[in-house]
Amino acid sequence: MLLTMIVGIFVGIPVAFTLIFLALGFGYFSMGENVFDLAYYNLVGALSNEVFMAIPMFIFMGYICEKAGLVDKLFYSLKNVVGNLNLVVIVIAVLVSLATGVVGASVTLLGIMAAPHMNKLGYNPKLTAGVIAGGGSLIMIPPSVPLIVMAPTMNLSIIDLYAGALIPGLMIAAMYAVYCVITPQPHKNAPTEYVGTVLFQLFRDVLPLTILISSVVGSMLLGLATSTEASAFGAFGALVLALLNGKLELSDALLKTVDTSAVVMLLAIASTIFGAVFTALGGDNVIVDTLNSLPIPPWALVGCILVLCHLLGWPFEWPVVVLVFVPIFLPILVQSGVDMLWFAVCLGIVIQTAYLTPPVALTSYYIKQVVPEWDLGMIFKAMMPFMWIQVLAVVILFLAPSIATWLPRYLNN
Repeated sequence: MLLTMIVGIFVGIPVAFTLIFLALGFGYFSMGENVFDLAYYNLVGALSNEVFMAIPMFIFMGYICEKAGLVDKLFYSLKNVVGNLNLVVIVIAVLVSLATGVVGASVTLLGIMAAPHMNKLGYNPKLTAGVIAGGGSLIMIPPSVPLIVMAPTMNLSIIDLYAGALIPGLMIAAMYAVYCVITPQPHKNAPTEYVGTVLFQLFRDVLPLTILISSVVGSMLLGLATSTEASAFGAFGALVLALLNGKLELSDALLKTVDTSAVVMLLAIASTIFGAVFTALGGDNVIVDTLNSLPIPPWALVGCILVLCHLLGWPFEWPVVVLVFVPIFLPILVQSGVDMLWFAVCLGIVIQTAYLTPPVALTSYYIKQVVPEWDLGMIFKAMMPFMWIQVLAVVILFLAPSIATWLPRYLNN
């Protein structure tokens, strides 16, 4: 069943339909009509999880912010304050990941905004491409959509997972910034603005979106709102900011929200049915027994699972890795006594790293589309330092797991 699924996905059959047909087909062959009852009850149970209601809200919030030009204004305002546009791109990347959590959208948006200005001012294209690729891959900073999907899949509290991912995500952004500062590169100074103009631009363009995102994340971490309530507040706040900005493209944002949400939710439904049948047929026991038979310690076993998820992140987008393959490994992780919150944070970073790892590195093709004058080989080389920064972050989490677990425990206490 597992091998047929992998072959079907690589052949190009849509993942959701592959999972559903394989689950019902193998299930009917093994347990008869009972497979339909099993699928139905697991489906109802999965869709009863109100955390999933936050997915379309946060996606809608991100598309509204993108279509309203709020992120563009952030870039032009911050470049007059920070000066170093590489640092500006990193700051914008963090805010974009907070709002969208979609790598393709983040990288494309950063490339369109920053690349022409940085090329014009004489920035090193190799560092510029790396900053855009690395910044655009930061999709695990709360309240990103991947974390919302990961939490119920791994039986975690979404609030705990947000708290656990916050410090490691900001740590990676800080490591990016340090790398940009210590890497010398010549560039012309951008035209300066009067202090009063800069302060006005900060108040007008930076403060509103920063307050909105901080309120959404803070309300959840402090226990003032559930993830669903916070997502509704974030979507409403984005609508208000778009109206004040005079650029509300509601129909386009709604259509894209429905499209993206439908893909994620259909895959969630399909993976739930597949997982239920796979477990009922004893597939989880086979996986656990096989991995337990390997002569390696538990930490090495966890490392092997993370490496495998990284390799799966080359051909597949994050929903496939999180919803299809992670549940297969859950039994062995639980039996090994792994802190699932810590593992989820490590997994999030590993999924990010897959977007920066040649020879696939999907971010490189997104950048090439928006900046066609850059050579693909140069973009690959530019991404490598940022890929190794994320690998270093995973190693740090292995050596100091409390980086991911301290804040959730503190907030719970």
